[in-house]
Amino acid sequence: MNLVFALCTLVAMNTLAFSPDDIIHQAHRGGTLEVPENTMAAFRHSWSLGAAAEVDICSTLDREIICIHDNTLKRTTNATRNQDVPVSELTFKEIRQWDAGSWFSEEFAGEKIPSLEEVLKEMMTWDNAKIYLDLKEVDLKQLAFLIQRYNAVERITFCHNKVENCRTMAEAVPGLHTMLWIGGSVEAIQEKFHAIEAEGFAGLDNVLLHLHKDKAIEDKVIYPLPDAFMLEALKKTAAKNVNLEVMLFDFDCDSVSHLIDLGIRWYASDEPKRFLDCVSAKADAN
Repeated sequence: MNLVFALCTLVAMNTLAFSPDDIIHQAHRGGTLEVPENTMAAFRHSWSLGAAAEVDICSTLDREIICIHDNTLKRTTNATRNQDVPVSELTFKEIRQWDAGSWFSEEFAGEKIPSLEEVLKEMMTWDNAKIYLDLKEVDLKQLAFLIQRYNAVERITFCHNKVENCRTMAEAVPGLHTMLWIGGSVEAIQEKFHAIEAEGFAGLDNVLLHLHKDKAIEDKVIYPLPDAFMLEALKKTAAKNVNLEVMLFDFDCDSVSHLIDLGIRWYASDEPKRFLDCVSAKADAN
């Protein structure tokens, strides 16, 4: 009974404290369900909404750092040659000949796979634009040099699922923000969270938890990760000045409202516009 009372009290307090301006949001791959992922169009879409763009990066044969999630061109370009060849075995010129937007919609025909350097150049022309960098296969020293070259440290969060890589980048680039993402089963998420908690969240600024809906419940979005655990995680991270973030692979406005009531203020999603519409709807209802 005491636990239930405490949970209800915390939710009530967080509901009263809600302001849309407090919500921090990143667009996964730039908003992969709203725009062609990992393209300049996607990143501009994110920034225009006030969201940070998550950018997947890997290296080409000629050591250009490019923005792509998969290790081949097959899924996100119209490549008719070398579509199954790892991008690490192709040159940047070979990769750039293909369209990276029309597969999503003809509206985006002509989009190309961008280099990270292109993204950094444009990002620095936007007021307050930011990115999350999700490392796939990149030389960390080369990446650190590029970030410092564009004086972009304060606008970048380096994210990875291995805490050791987060710590390495934090040491290599002073001032760089870091985020560890944690996915898998409920048990795996809790276990990994408690492991980094035991280390005092060393080298981390953000911890992101993956939230998938309970597929056994068809008519609404319910997350199997318990509210009590998320409240505990919020308390533990806040005590170390670490931000707790959630990645919403599935959501509706009710589930977003509930998470906001729990006190969560940092989010990621594949649909940044729809997510922000839910945030606005909650603000209007308060």
